[in-house]
Amino acid sequence: MRLLYISLPLLLLAIEGGVQTWRHVGILPSTAPVFCWKGTPLLTTAPPPFGKALEMYRADRGAEQTMELPEGRKMTLFYFEWDGMTLGPFIDLSGHAAEVCNVDYGSFKLVHAGDKRIYTATNGEALYFNYTLLTDPNGQPVHVYKIPWVQGFGEWVSTPSVDRITRLRRSFLRHRGAARVLEAGIFGAANEDEAWALFEREVLEMLVWRR
Repeated sequence: MRLLYISLPLLLLAIEGGVQTWRHVGILPSTAPVFCWKGTPLLTTAPPPFGKALEMYRADRGAEQTMELPEGRKMTLFYFEWDGMTLGPFIDLSGHAAEVCNVDYGSFKLVHAGDKRIYTATNGEALYFNYTLLTDPNGQPVHVYKIPWVQGFGEWVSTPSVDRITRLRRSFLRHRGAARVLEAGIFGAANEDEAWALFEREVLEMLVWRR
């Protein structure tokens, strides 16, 4: 019996090590098209608070920009790039919903979440954005669009939001590619349609696709 107590943990550790090796070794990176946002110079280091986000997410580079738009509209945008990422770590870092940062750790209130907006680029690639409606500390609406995206795979979502069987199936995925997180909050828009139109014009039309 004593031998069983000793050997069982060792067996479990060996299985876990084998699974992790299987997931990460010998995976060819994706050669699918990947997008880059060219709206502002990308940084590898920056002062806090954005520099803290770069460090925490372990992104290769990123950018934060606030755009003053006509008629009192404003957009705050965050963008992160990873040159190569396996799906497992990417979920934990960047697949959480927009309200996690803005509500749980900020002073915004959640009004509505769970909708999608689809943007189809000129090359035919479709990007699926999660849409969240918040209110700022002054009670004004903020329309938030976010996509965690992996080259050759598409949108990625946080595993806690899905059922146990799906989480188990995803734990065995073998996929590697460049990764992106693009998130923008639009302030002062009259409605969601107007917010999306601003996001398309000011951000999505600035995406450059390459292989």
